[in-house]
Amino acid sequence: MDTPIVLVQAASRAWSGAPDWCMNEVEDRPVVALTVESALNEFPGADVRIIAPEFDRGGRLEEIPEMFPEHNISVFYGHDESPLERMIAALEDVDEQSLFIRVDGLHFGWLAAHARTMLEQAEKKGLDCIKTEDDFPIQLTADIYRLSALKKVLDILEERSNGAPYRVHPKFFMFNEPEEFKCSRVEGPAVSEQWLKKCRETAEQVYIAGNMNVGQHKGISAGDQLTFHYELALDHISPESKVLDCACGPGYGARMLAEKAQKVVAADLDLETVRQASSGKYFDNITFQTGDATSLSFEDGAFDAVTSFETVEHVNPAPFFKEMQRILKPGGLLILSTPQNSHGHIPVNSQHLHEFSLQEICGLCSEHFEIMQTTGIKQGRIVFPDDPKGQNTFMVCRKAM
Repeated sequence: MDTPIVLVQAASRAWSGAPDWCMNEVEDRPVVALTVESALNEFPGADVRIIAPEFDRGGRLEEIPEMFPEHNISVFYGHDESPLERMIAALEDVDEQSLFIRVDGLHFGWLAAHARTMLEQAEKKGLDCIKTEDDFPIQLTADIYRLSALKKVLDILEERSNGAPYRVHPKFFMFNEPEEFKCSRVEGPAVSEQWLKKCRETAEQVYIAGNMNVGQHKGISAGDQLTFHYELALDHISPESKVLDCACGPGYGARMLAEKAQKVVAADLDLETVRQASSGKYFDNITFQTGDATSLSFEDGAFDAVTSFETVEHVNPAPFFKEMQRILKPGGLLILSTPQNSHGHIPVNSQHLHEFSLQEICGLCSEHFEIMQTTGIKQGRIVFPDDPKGQNTFMVCRKAM
């Protein structure tokens, strides 16, 4: 177990199409170099393979092996939109029954010692895949796969029309097919506050503006969770609705809403963001303006629905929910999303004040609203019906009549 294969999934562009944070620099090195270093600290003899989309060939990832000249580091390119096929192709020279570790290049704080434990469990129990619980901090995780199982996933997906999200996150396909694959979820290890604080401190140099700029770049739809939030919300918007898109960002989602709603007000705290959003494609039923999610200028009961995605983790939740309730009409809907995190009291993402467990966010919402729907988004666009646990919480809440 001291010489495992470690696949480090990296790219210069995130699923939204914006620059990926894993290429941001910490001490003059891309973040992905820190992720590789964590692997080598635990497994000095590891076969580390950075796997990247074909569009990254010739870019800065070429520099990573040169940073670790005493170790076995390589870079593989291919399959822009299918990490599943990329993993399989990168392991073409490996025995089909081999197990390997896969980690995201952005996850510089991953717990490699726990990955060793999972690898040993997978070997002992003959597992095809093993991962931590879905709400464990994603920045600390790695997954264990068996190569033959991935090839089986690909064969099955070739016969299905809805398989694109699983080509991004094949582990969830495997967990959803227990008759075909032997999988296990394990509790994450104890994580010290010291480690969480250290990761958060590093993240201040990493988690910067750019990754959330949905709609401004050419994205890859199968993994684009940001757009997925708005697609889910549209099921709850009527043609007569007046909607506030709170913390609208570049306005891409507001334009999606405007294609169905009667009127959309798109508000964001940052003036420059609002200016850029309003300069996009013109819709005569959208108004752009600045606004603070915890203290808005609108009259009581001004909206039939409010969408607010990836917002509450940035603000004090008490005034946020109070304000959302105030500006909604009786019976109006608050539709929100936020990271789901069982250790969210010290979020690794330095832009977030707090990330909420499922119990926490439900408790906060229920103080002001009736919760109509709670969906756990596993990763990307993957949801399991009636399963509220995931890496992201999507909620539909109704104000009392």
